[in-house]
Amino acid sequence: MTRPTPSPIVQISLRRITALFLAGLLGCGPEKPPAPERSATSATPATPASASADSAEPAPDAVMLTPDATGAVLTYAGERGAFTDTNKITEVPEEAKGLVRVTLLAGPEPPPGRVWVANLRGPATAGGWPLSTVERGLFEELALGQGRSSQVELPAGLEPPVAAPREADVIVYKTDWCGVCKQLTAYLDRKGVQYVAKDIEKDSVAAGELREKADKQRIKTGSVPVIDVRGELLVGFDRNRLEQLL
Repeated sequence: MTRPTPSPIVQISLRRITALFLAGLLGCGPEKPPAPERSATSATPATPASASADSAEPAPDAVMLTPDATGAVLTYAGERGAFTDTNKITEVPEEAKGLVRVTLLAGPEPPPGRVWVANLRGPATAGGWPLSTVERGLFEELALGQGRSSQVELPAGLEPPVAAPREADVIVYKTDWCGVCKQLTAYLDRKGVQYVAKDIEKDSVAAGELREKADKQRIKTGSVPVIDVRGELLVGFDRNRLEQLL
């Protein structure tokens, strides 16, 4: 028995139904749960505080001057208002040990405009003497005992050097053959002024002392007498000026 062939209209309808059915099967697959949103904290775990602390560089140890240090230059206030350098701690005089500049030849540099200083008067600790810093100009003023600063604040543990006492308030540099020098000393004797007279021809130390003082004050000393009144030089016997200085 032959089965009847469906009409073209029916064939078209069956094809449409079949296509719709297949599309439904392909489009309605099982749903997947949405992926959880990744937050910043879940993507990159927070670093514990201890981890950052462990990774930080440790604070450097205090800068020290060891008792056997050979790679350091020590600068201290010497005689006659001059600085003296040495690389031996034992050569620093006791009166200057309270404030000594330390230049490390191989070591950390101090901040700009400042210098390393130490108090070597006391005994060394286990590691030596700790270094502090002061302004370069302040060190020079304190070490020489000039005291130009109106306010001075030293780091704890430092002591300015003890100023050496003056030989006399008035020092007369003279020669034996100088008639004006004799007039000057006679005048000082009448006034009752205490002074020390030094012959620069017979005493080479006195001649060098006068030359050093004159160079610092930029004074020419081609004649005598020269009078040192509390550190200020007066060339010649100027009675009025001397009275002012005295």
